[in-house]
Amino acid sequence: MSTMNGYEIIAKSKFSKFHLYMFLLFFIIMSFDGYDMVIYGATLPVLFEALKMDPAQAGLIGSCALIGAAVGALFFGFMADKIGRKKVIIICTILFSVGSILSGLSSTIYTFGFFRFVAGLGLGGVMPNVVALTTEYSPRKNRAIMVAAIFSGMQVGGILAAGMTMWLLGEVGWRVLYFIGGAPLFIVPLLLKSLPESANSLVKGNKIDELKRILNKLDPTLILPKDVTFEGNDEEKKSSIKSLFSENRTLSTIFIWVVFFMNMYMIFGLGTWLPQLMINAGFGLGSGLLFLLTLNLGALFGSNIAGVVADKIGYKPTLVGLYLIAFLSILLLSITTNFYAVIILVALAGIGFYGGQNVGNAYVSLFYPPSMRSTGMGFAFGLGRLGAIFGPVIAGFIVSWGMAIQVNFLALAIPGLIAAVSVLMIQEKHSYLSQANDVQNLGDDGIKAI
Repeated sequence: MSTMNGYEIIAKSKFSKFHLYMFLLFFIIMSFDGYDMVIYGATLPVLFEALKMDPAQAGLIGSCALIGAAVGALFFGFMADKIGRKKVIIICTILFSVGSILSGLSSTIYTFGFFRFVAGLGLGGVMPNVVALTTEYSPRKNRAIMVAAIFSGMQVGGILAAGMTMWLLGEVGWRVLYFIGGAPLFIVPLLLKSLPESANSLVKGNKIDELKRILNKLDPTLILPKDVTFEGNDEEKKSSIKSLFSENRTLSTIFIWVVFFMNMYMIFGLGTWLPQLMINAGFGLGSGLLFLLTLNLGALFGSNIAGVVADKIGYKPTLVGLYLIAFLSILLLSITTNFYAVIILVALAGIGFYGGQNVGNAYVSLFYPPSMRSTGMGFAFGLGRLGAIFGPVIAGFIVSWGMAIQVNFLALAIPGLIAAVSVLMIQEKHSYLSQANDVQNLGDDGIKAI
């Protein structure tokens, strides 16, 4: 009987149709995650009247999805390392699709807030597991690129949400826009049929034949003995919340959480309130939605450029630069009302904090060992979502208190500076990849990621 390491076979594979199909499925899921993230802010000016709510209530209702996402990321991130990532991704896709549809059917702020919470559970749970499964099945040299490219789907979804709102809001109303958010239900059969389960889960579940079929899809020339068995890396036998703080990872784990908290504070705070803040600054609804569209367009192109830069100079300096761009551009929004200047600054803000999130996802996914990767990503996203809760709520209270618009932009800018400093505090020498015994086997992607 021969024993092989499935992770090594996967890591040495070349990009294939298998990867492309998985990429497309995950790209669709993340696009609707981005759609959901933007659609509330895009429809908010209409929801004030439709659901009879004031700015403070709007901030609280907007946070219902974010609270759900925080709970979903923590719970489903941990559960995926126990029951398998494929199962969790499918459950979460159904949850956020149904939650979006039922949000569109709501007639009170209470039912709307509850179903936004349900949608948030799914959205929060799906994200860390998409990162973990993508990282696990990607070739070493394409790993970071695939994670970043899949997460650029969030910007595509944000652009779709802003564009669809500009096109349909006045024609068919806000409800249809939430019905569209349930479209991923149509790909659930494809996920059931084609999505691979985590190799670690297959080995633990003794589903060797299924793992062999996946490996043969990755490399059709691979010849596996009939009696072959598989093992994971020796250092990856345990997965627990406590393990996130073992092997000198405590300080880095805490600062990773701070980075994700501050990043999502900016994304959701500005993404939710940008149209309304621009209206308060004297621009019309159409201009407010155009700024939201610009935010996501800047993020889409900037995030991919940031990925290339990260491959050239490393993730850490790239992340610091991106967060400083976000800090300065949002800060400058508080002192200008020139239309063209605002367009440029909004685009730069999108490049900064969306680029930071996309590059950060790949960076953190390579920080933890595979057996605890979903747990590590789940807690980073889950605690980061607390920032997504505080951002819209604090902005909502600032608006409701009638404070100057400059105060709101300042409150949204400072987290960018805190995130930049926190990235500098992450101790890369204690990461999973930097501690690997055979550095040469890590490949260029692993070395540059750290």
